[in-house]
Amino acid sequence: MIKLPILLRLLLIGVTVFLSCKPYKKDQALTEKTIVVENLQEFSRYLSKDHVVVKLKPGTYNLDDIKLSQTSILKRLEGDTHISDFPIASLLNFSGNNSHYILTNVIINIDAKLHKVFGERQIFELFVSGNHNTIDGVEVYDSAHKHEAPTRGAIMMHVMGDGNTILNTTLHIQGSYPYGYGHLLGKGKRTIVKPQKHSSLLVTGKDTKLIGCKVYTKAFGHGIVMQGAVNTYIKDCYVEGEMRSTTDMLAETSGPAFETGFKSDYPPGKILPNEMKSLAEDGVRSYPYGYFVGRKTEHITVINTTVKHMRSGFDLSAHVGETIIDGCTALECQEKGYSVSKNAIIKNSKGDAKYGPLLSFHNNNTENCDIELELINTVGAYPVKRLAEINGTGHKITLKNYKNEQRGHSVPIVFGESFWSDVHAYRQPNTDPKAFSGAYNITLTNETGMPIVFKALSANCKVISNGALLEDLGSDNQFN
Repeated sequence: MIKLPILLRLLLIGVTVFLSCKPYKKDQALTEKTIVVENLQEFSRYLSKDHVVVKLKPGTYNLDDIKLSQTSILKRLEGDTHISDFPIASLLNFSGNNSHYILTNVIINIDAKLHKVFGERQIFELFVSGNHNTIDGVEVYDSAHKHEAPTRGAIMMHVMGDGNTILNTTLHIQGSYPYGYGHLLGKGKRTIVKPQKHSSLLVTGKDTKLIGCKVYTKAFGHGIVMQGAVNTYIKDCYVEGEMRSTTDMLAETSGPAFETGFKSDYPPGKILPNEMKSLAEDGVRSYPYGYFVGRKTEHITVINTTVKHMRSGFDLSAHVGETIIDGCTALECQEKGYSVSKNAIIKNSKGDAKYGPLLSFHNNNTENCDIELELINTVGAYPVKRLAEINGTGHKITLKNYKNEQRGHSVPIVFGESFWSDVHAYRQPNTDPKAFSGAYNITLTNETGMPIVFKALSANCKVISNGALLEDLGSDNQFN
């Protein structure tokens, strides 16, 4: 049961967190002995402590009372200037420094009622606001029905401090609205139905390591997402969402899609039958900025990580600095398997292009990527339009078949077009296509047997291919 009198007291106690970019100096290594505790109440007493090693006794614990929670104001600063306030609530706030929390074989069930009691505050279910901590082994469940959504939105785990390591953590996310349509009803500033999102694992700090973590989401939101994060290292992780056919959506006789006439924010402006859509957002995603004003998202490394049934597998196209994707797998993702920013490296990786392209460059401003991908030969009931969408300048790309097994359905590799150029043309029909599309001075070695198409906005590209050339509307392209 939720004890509302405690909530009223908490709402009067504001914990202020200042967001600045001043470096945190790491203290001496842990020297304390391990403290063993037997319940969440005891455990929570150590979340604000420095230099502690705390082990919660293995077992299942219910987080159903707000007495462990904190309400806080995140103050956005640019230098010493106060930009804005951002009210939040955290159910468990790891605010200490240089501490180690051992949660092996611990399950925490979060009561869905906690999604509603904090009003307009965004909820961070597990908030890592301290620095140089290690959290190891916890498994967390939202007990929410899929449609029991937080009023302002929620994130199951937010790692905001610097130098934190999250090990062997498993997150099961539920509770968002609307759920069951993916992004078709809009997101961000463009909405047909305003969403109440519930993302999984947000990183906004520096030098974060996510190792052996798993995300299973049944909510509209991202899997692992970086905003203003610097030097994020992701290894041996797994992200999985749910898929649904648009034919099932169109069969509804009530609900938000039905009530809005099955409109869509994506071309052609309505939900079409015979398509598969992810009900979540992207599996591993970067944004250019985050909570820290003026700090860009930089340097992301992803190793041996798999994404399945998400909107995109690895959408790492919005940050600066290094992008390294090594030994990764994208399975049955809707919009694309991989998308990257300038100078990115993809190697030893693969994907199936079952519902969307294996590789997609959103725009024509990405340069000098070095990409090697293997195509898994799985074909879905609703074949994709493009196997790969090539835009930008100076890339070196090799595509080959996984285990030398050729895809049974022929789909072209297309230069000078993309899904996002289609979206931009729909939303801004008077804009010159050159603002979005264009493939120039790109070298592709195609060993998939799939055909090649050069659209008009392609030039000086060189392709060595064991598949046919279907069309060349570009200029000075070479095909062998």
